[in-house]
Formats: sequence, C-alpha cells, structure tokens
Amino acid sequence: MQLFEEATKFHLAGNYPEAERIYDMLLTQNHDNPGLLATMGTMYLQSRRYGLAISFLHRAAEKSPQSDIWCNLGIAYKYTGQQEKSRKYLTKAIEHNPSADALANYSALFTNNATPEKAIEFSKKAIKIDPQCGIAHWNMALAMLEASQWETAWDEHEWGFKSKMRIDRKIADAPEWDGTPNKTVVVYGEQGIGDEIMFASMLPDILKTNTVILECHKRLKTLFEQSFPGLICYGTREDKEITWPNDHNIDYRVSIGSLGKFYRRSRSAFPGTPYLLSDTAPKGDKFRVGISWTGGLKAGRIAVRSIPLSWWKSILSNNVEFISLQYTDCADDLAEMENFGYRIKQFDEIKADDFTETAKLVKSCDLVISVCTSVIHLAGALGVPCWVMVPNKPAWRYGVTGGMPWYKSVRLYRQPTGDIGAWMPVLRRVGLDLSELIEGKERKTA
Repeated sequence: MQLFEEATKFHLAGNYPEAERIYDMLLTQNHDNPGLLATMGTMYLQSRRYGLAISFLHRAAEKSPQSDIWCNLGIAYKYTGQQEKSRKYLTKAIEHNPSADALANYSALFTNNATPEKAIEFSKKAIKIDPQCGIAHWNMALAMLEASQWETAWDEHEWGFKSKMRIDRKIADAPEWDGTPNKTVVVYGEQGIGDEIMFASMLPDILKTNTVILECHKRLKTLFEQSFPGLICYGTREDKEITWPNDHNIDYRVSIGSLGKFYRRSRSAFPGTPYLLSDTAPKGDKFRVGISWTGGLKAGRIAVRSIPLSWWKSILSNNVEFISLQYTDCADDLAEMENFGYRIKQFDEIKADDFTETAKLVKSCDLVISVCTSVIHLAGALGVPCWVMVPNKPAWRYGVTGGMPWYKSVRLYRQPTGDIGAWMPVLRRVGLDLSELIEGKERKTA
C-alpha cells in the first residue's frame, strides 16, 4: 500500500517515469489487479502513450468492467483516430453511468466533425450534472467557435485553462488582464504556430490602448517585431525559466487566445485585413504558386488534412511556376512528380528557424494553394491570395459553412463528403479556377 501511495504521488505530480517504475514493481506481484491495470492505463493515456493505454485499459475492463475504464478507452481510441471504437466505449460508459465526464468526452466526438450542434448538446448535458466540468465547457467552446457563435464561444474558451487544454502562463505574478486600458500587458502565445499567427490579428486592437509585451514562439519573434511598431517582443514562449520580466513594470498578463473575448464578439468584429509585414523573396516574371499538400501532426488528423501530391495533376498541369511550401520532408514526393514531368521548386526558407524567411517566400507567391496547415495563416496574415482545400470535418478555425473570417485573402474549397475520393472534384475545381485565373491575366496583358 505504501508503494502504491508513493507511485500515486509521482503520478499526480506528472512524474510519469518514476510512477511507472514503482507501478511496474507492484505489477510483478499483482499482474491481474484491475485497479492497478486501470491506473497504469490512465497514466499511459495522460502521458500520450496510447498503445500501452489501450492495452492496459482493455485488460482492466476484462477484469472489472467500469464506466471510468470504458471512458478512458474511448478517449484513447479518439486520440488515435479510431472514431468508431471511441464511440463504442464512450457509449458503454454512458449507458453504465451517464456521468459528466463520460458525457463530456462523448461530446468531443462531435467537435471538429462538422456536427457542432451535437457537441453542444452533450456538453450541456454534462454541465447540467456538473457545472464545473472543465472538459465539457472546453468541448462546447470548440463547437461554438466551429459554429461561429462568437458572442458566447470565447467565454467557454476560457475554461481551457481549468481543463488544462490551455496553458496558464504565470509571468511576474501579474494578474489576468480584465480589459483595463493604459497599462503594461504581457500577451503570451499559445497552441501552434499557425494559431499564434491567427490570434496575432488581435494585437493591433490591444496595442491601441496599452503598452504590450509579447512572449511568442522564437521563430516568430523577428516577424512580429517588424510587423507591429511599438511591440516589445521576446521569443521565450517555450522556455521554462525567463528573466526578462525583471526588466519591466508589468501590470497584467493575458493569453493571446483570450483576446477574442475582448475583440472578436461578432463576425463584423473581424477586419480580415493583412497585419504582417514582410519583404519578398526574389522571383521571375512567371506567375508563382506555392503549394502544400500534407498537414497535421496529431494521429488521426494527418490523413484528414492531407492530399497525396500525385493527385494534384489537374492543378500542376497549369503553366505557372510551382514552389513547395511543404515544411515536412517531401523530397520523395517532389522526385516522383518530376518523373511525371511536373517540376516543383523547393527553397530552404520554408524550413527556416526564423519565420521571417518563410514569410518572404510566401510573400513572393502570387497565389498559395494548400491543405490546412500553418502556411494558410501566414498567407492570410500577409494578404497573399490563398486557396484552401478544407476537409469535410475541419478544425474549428475553418467553420462548417461560409468563409474564414480571419483573412479576406483566403478562399475555402470544401470537401463535399468525408470519403477520401471526395478530394478529386475539389482538386478539379481548383485546377479549373487556376486555369481561368491564368487565362484572364494573359488576356489582360495581350
């Protein structure tokens, strides 16, 4: 019992390696103990070791079928992109015990799924049982953002801190900003680089009334400094230890994603105009199109957000200069397409540690055509025309209908169904529109 308590302390403190070491010792003597199996399965889930989580949770469920074990199994399968299995075990959990946690996690199946109304429905059921259920509020926030319910979505979005889906960065013991003007406010970045660029569209709003110190990703520091005059910027977002707060009299702090509740309460509050400044990389006279075909890092989302380059022939057949904006390793893809007679140039700037160089490359494009990646946000923020091929079940940033309010220069081409083959009509449509665009420009210059 003492060893288990010791392991639990490490577990709760997030010291998973030490907790695992002690749990493993206990497992040698109690290899069929369902409580221990379930606890270890939960630890593996929390530490994102999903294969081990699924294995241990299944063994625990066989020994002692319980709602919380099925719930965790459902979560593990969701994170690995196995939606049907996730639905199966979350349904079993709800049928056995319709707890707030089970309902909240079930609601997550409907976020980023083009079904925000269902996510909201089950989130509300969970909140009715437990008004403080953070994950239910968070899932409802994502669904409301997806449905463009801007007036209420941002308030729910703040629950991301309580559910640990967002990082509450403590800086100089400063309190959270409440909208007070004429103060020195630290705005700290969060989520991915694409999100940070997107949320940066609200920096001009807060800069109108406050002195702003921005803590951002190190790759964005120079780009943000040259784009926002008067902004003090530190690229330390990922650093655990920082000393620069000692050099400033800081009044407040606020997450960059939390600026939405102050400045984006309605669709009309989105200006959509360019806000990043960049020089342009050298280019010739030929119309330049930057392309990106693979997006996402999370299991289960890469396939949704990617279209094999070999399918792009209806687009690549156009007589323009194509360049790669693909930040992942794509040498094999480019070589394969060159064998078919399609040449796509590649430049080192797309993988530069300093996003200023990447911005120059994107700025040199007359058009960007891409799947859902961070390059969309960069193009939109720079005002570069951008056509996005959006999956049938997109992330909330793209909404379920209409355009993307964050950027006026971005046009969405939506996949009609979730079937992988449904990309072909989208690719043909984009190819035809590109042909018409080029022909129109040629007529004007003739």
